[in-house]
Amino acid sequence: MSAAEVLLRLVDPRIASVGETRTFWALYQQRLPRPVSQFEVKDSTGRIVAWLDFAWPELGVWLEFDGREKYEKHRRPGESVADAVVREKNREDLVRRITGWRCIRITWADLRDPVRLAAIIRAVLFPSAA
Repeated sequence: MSAAEVLLRLVDPRIASVGETRTFWALYQQRLPRPVSQFEVKDSTGRIVAWLDFAWPELGVWLEFDGREKYEKHRRPGESVADAVVREKNREDLVRRITGWRCIRITWADLRDPVRLAAIIRAVLFPSAA
């Protein structure tokens, strides 16, 4: 397969940040199953309550990339960093209640060691193999 073919297979316009792009590349390089990007979670009324950075619906797992910008630059008006962290925790709890899925949270530091990161993700995706 040519480099251009690989690149075209990896193009996903739903990926929303540099951190998510680097995460997606790490997942690909470590030969992890391809996740669904920006997976919609709906409540019982059909209202979208969350978009997940990456999800493996068939495995009941989702992954969130947590960069500092999420908590520093993308706060709501009048919201402190602590408020933003609590809001994100509440969002995670809501998604877990609706889906019953497990969440993996990663940061830039995790991306520095993709082999270690892949081992952590594999253990969550395939717990019986761990």
